Amino acid sequence: MTAITDGPVAGPSPGGTDTVAPETFREAMTRFAASVTVVTAYDTDAPVGCTATAVFSLTDQPPTMVVSLTSASSTLRHITAAGLFAVNVLPWPLRALADRFARLSSRERFEGVEHTGRFGAPLLTGAVAGLVCRVTRLVPLADHTLVVGEVLHVRTEDHEDPLVHYARRQTRPEA
Repeated sequence: MTAITDGPVAGPSPGGTDTVAPETFREAMTRFAASVTVVTAYDTDAPVGCTATAVFSLTDQPPTMVVSLTSASSTLRHITAAGLFAVNVLPWPLRALADRFARLSSRERFEGVEHTGRFGAPLLTGAVAGLVCRVTRLVPLADHTLVVGEVLHVRTEDHEDPLVHYARRQTRPEA
């Protein structure tokens, strides 16, 4: 039997003393290899974005992506206002963009970064994949918000290996 609930299920309380320490959890999460992406949107006509690794496809009917962003993120605020966002999978040669979009102020992140915006959200030039999505749902959970979006446009390139985050370092798949 499967139970579906909108609220918490019975069991340990979230964040209570019966859960693992946050440091222990974060260390375990470093063992989950993940593509490094830059999630982008427009603030009126200026591009905004941030680095994200908590990104996944939900289903292909209809094609749907999910991105987890800190609820206080300015990028999330702009995605919500625009109703559109893009997921850009970084290639190995553009690995410096991961740090740039994670650390620089939002005004500095796009300086000198090539991109196109023909499909309603900034697609980074050179990304191994770029998907433009229409926001269909926002799901607040803990200190993050899941942004669910139907995919409206896809662009892929096979010219480079994707950038992968694993064990606190940037790497690429080995053949």
